[in-house]
Amino acid sequence: MAEHSNPVMQLAYDYLESTNTVVFLTGKAGTGKTTFLQNLRQTSKKKLAVVAPTGVAAINAGGMTIHSFFQLSFAPVIPSGNERSEVFYSAEKKDLLASLELLIIDEISMVRPDVLDQIDLILRTEKGSAYPFGGVQLLLIGDLSQLSPIIREDDWSILRPYYATPYFFSSQVLQKAPYVRIELEHVYRQKEQAFVDILNEVRHQILSASSLEILNSRYIPNFQPAAEDPYITLTTHNSIAQQINTEWLDTLTGGEQVFTATIRGEFPKDAYPTETDLKLKIGAQVMFVKNDSSAEKLFYNGKIGIVSRIEGQTVFVQCGDGQREIAVEPLEWSNVKYQLDGEAINETNAGSFVQLPLKLAWAITIHKSQGLTFDRAIIDIAESFAHGQAYVALSRCRSLTGMVLRNPVAAHNIIGDPAVARFNEQRAGARPDAQSLERDREQYRLFLLTELFNFTPMQAKLKDFKSLLPDLETDILIVAAKFIKQPNPERSRQAAAYFLAKLRAAIEKLHLQLPVLIGESKDRAGKADQMINWLMNRIRLMEYFSLHAFTTGAYLAEIKNRPAVHERSYLKALNAVPNEKLYEDLLLWREKTAAAEKIMPAMVLSEKTAAAIAEKLPATLKTLSAIKGIGPHKAAQYGADLIGLIRSYQQEINGSGTEQASLF
Repeated sequence: MAEHSNPVMQLAYDYLESTNTVVFLTGKAGTGKTTFLQNLRQTSKKKLAVVAPTGVAAINAGGMTIHSFFQLSFAPVIPSGNERSEVFYSAEKKDLLASLELLIIDEISMVRPDVLDQIDLILRTEKGSAYPFGGVQLLLIGDLSQLSPIIREDDWSILRPYYATPYFFSSQVLQKAPYVRIELEHVYRQKEQAFVDILNEVRHQILSASSLEILNSRYIPNFQPAAEDPYITLTTHNSIAQQINTEWLDTLTGGEQVFTATIRGEFPKDAYPTETDLKLKIGAQVMFVKNDSSAEKLFYNGKIGIVSRIEGQTVFVQCGDGQREIAVEPLEWSNVKYQLDGEAINETNAGSFVQLPLKLAWAITIHKSQGLTFDRAIIDIAESFAHGQAYVALSRCRSLTGMVLRNPVAAHNIIGDPAVARFNEQRAGARPDAQSLERDREQYRLFLLTELFNFTPMQAKLKDFKSLLPDLETDILIVAAKFIKQPNPERSRQAAAYFLAKLRAAIEKLHLQLPVLIGESKDRAGKADQMINWLMNRIRLMEYFSLHAFTTGAYLAEIKNRPAVHERSYLKALNAVPNEKLYEDLLLWREKTAAAEKIMPAMVLSEKTAAAIAEKLPATLKTLSAIKGIGPHKAAQYGADLIGLIRSYQQEINGSGTEQASLF
């Protein structure tokens, strides 16, 4: 990332690139938190994942929901004190979590403390590390003055004995883990200083009489915008917003046209960015619900306009007098999932939602407006019932003059939470600076040094081979544990040389036993394969650091640049993939298909599924669809190609051209 003109943003970026300290990035509405997130995703060198507490927030952030990514229940979970998580993952998910370096949680103000404690326990388990979050750095983005966690009273009654507040900062992990609070202060959304000052007072629940008077000057009784005047009403309840939109649409003459979304794969209903059946008429007021990714940047999420004409599946929207019409066609939203691909964490598309990036916009709930910006808005906060609602609604507006109040604002409409005020007050004095950054960089170096000699992940793999490798526990695990307690960069070359000799001896013993292991069972051979992979990758690190001094840059470069030992090369040696020629043909077909469809190869077919097809040689679509990882949808989509490859392979090995059989 180029050096920021905003020094606070630059400090946040430096922390995220050169330490593993937990960062809470906060700031008033409109200070660039979302922009910072999007820039970081494009430029960070760390293996990262983005999650958020709700489906809409996750789609807006370009990530997954927390509960989906970590496979969590929505039920409250009391801290048990267990050292290991009881959530069970597939081998692929375990590898992904073990590789994670940076976890970004957007809209952190809405995350309960028990959820953060579950994440801590899961990452410590999968990383095999006692560090908070297993050493994974967390970037927590949000404003505690905005919307708070949605928690039912019966759930809170379960959690109350363990947590002081329902906010993330009361989690047990953050009572122990060092973290920095970085507050963005420059407001980009509002330019009027008087309005910025009023919003600050609302944010801190200290609205003065003079500010209240200025705010209420925007109360216009019985205000009715003209049909061509793009005002949007922000209200507290969904039923009110729906009623306003329906009533306005019904007043328009002309025919109603329905645009139906196309939904493929997995896409949760609570994350739909707009209606699946979008009803529009000429003259309807609409809001864009996606940014224009083209070079022209004609629209953004929250931009309001009027439907001027409809031609087939294209809707034309006029945004302001004199501006050219915007031709709007269906766009795609992706339901992101994360997958480990070699040494990198890649985003994969688990499903998609294709629809016009529009929704009726005479009204919207305050909850759904979070993160949006409006030039003209009618604010209805007379029925505010939750912390932060009034602030979120008022701060959506660019200017005071672009805002109209449906009812006068009273002091009781500004609802705050004393727990948030206390937290902000306590943390405000401990701002990080250049000196604390250097201290945390050194802590990160020592952490990476302990990771180099962290053999805990080997312990679980070792239990199946203790009889073959009886000395590993005493020669490696116990010695490494002593080094980690007092990590010393000056002794790192000597330590690496010691462990290198022990690991080479262990892998030689395993190689000698491979024929025996293959004969025992495929499962045992596969476990030996995993053990060898892990040992080989660790040997390569030890080879380097037995010759070179340990530095943060050297360690990260070796982790990212060294050629990885891939499991498939050993599976070939173990002859664990039947019909290997077909297996290779399937993988080649997978690569070409993925390139043509512009998706990740694993979205077409996983290596495990390809191996299952090669082993079972399904002859019909029905038997193909029964293979795990295929199912009826993929069988219908790719079945003809896959069965064609199987038949070609069978003809090749049989040396004859058998008559074509039915796919069914």
